[in-house]
Amino acid sequence: MKKLLPTVIVLATVGVLYVVFPPFHIRSLKAAREAQANQQFNAAGFASEIWTEELLPAAEHATDAATVLDRISSDPKSVREQFGRTVGVGSSYYLFLRGRGRVVNADANSIGLSLKPDGDDAQIVIELGFVFGNAVRDAMGLIKASNYPNAQEFNDISAALNSIVETNVLPQLQRIAKVGGRIQFAGCVEVGEEESDLKSLKLVPILVKPD
Repeated sequence: MKKLLPTVIVLATVGVLYVVFPPFHIRSLKAAREAQANQQFNAAGFASEIWTEELLPAAEHATDAATVLDRISSDPKSVREQFGRTVGVGSSYYLFLRGRGRVVNADANSIGLSLKPDGDDAQIVIELGFVFGNAVRDAMGLIKASNYPNAQEFNDISAALNSIVETNVLPQLQRIAKVGGRIQFAGCVEVGEEESDLKSLKLVPILVKPD
């Protein structure tokens, strides 16, 4: 019996250690998936935070839209170099603009603004409905592709920002945009083909309010 006592003590000690410090943990598949999901990049949360903390404050420093329109009238080829932002090696470039405009047309598809005191031609066009492209993500230069080596995450940011425009900004615009009324705006423009895209600037708004 005395010979068995040390063995019993060792086994009991090992048993206690396994309970207190187990060599592995058993988790359910559901818990494992939830943990993995929590570690995944939250594009919607990121977009909401940067929208409030960086994008909206940046609107105060956007280029004056009237200045850009004057340059388009006099020397459209210089707009890219003077006011545009190019991302990567693409031929497109982006403008980040703010200004005041008079609503000259408003329907279910778009809102047209003129920055001139008279005339009915829309120099700024804001399309309603789904927002496509990367203008909001790329026009301001606040979100760098180099910070997101995962291309899917970078694309998810763009989609999340576009969703904010669709759900928050465009409905606000539709409520306040009455023909003849005036609004203040800030937003982003993608210029792919200068000959067509500079005739009327298609702006994706990040901020609209009555003037």
